[in-house]
Amino acid sequence: MITYFKNVAAEMKKVTWLTPQQTSRETVAVIAVSIIFAIIIGGSDWILQQIVNFLLAH
Repeated sequence: MITYFKNVAAEMKKVTWLTPQQTSRETVAVIAVSIIFAIIIGGSDWILQQIVNFLLAH
């Protein structure tokens, strides 16, 4: 078990962490893509709902 944690510590030293600027840029990209997908899914849902309502009304 001790060997495992030593290996984890050694691997963590090899990790290249993002700079704060890169982290901010990536965060903005994730939020933007999430909003775009939410709009697409919400719009598709609304259109399909309108189609179903139209078909049920007639």
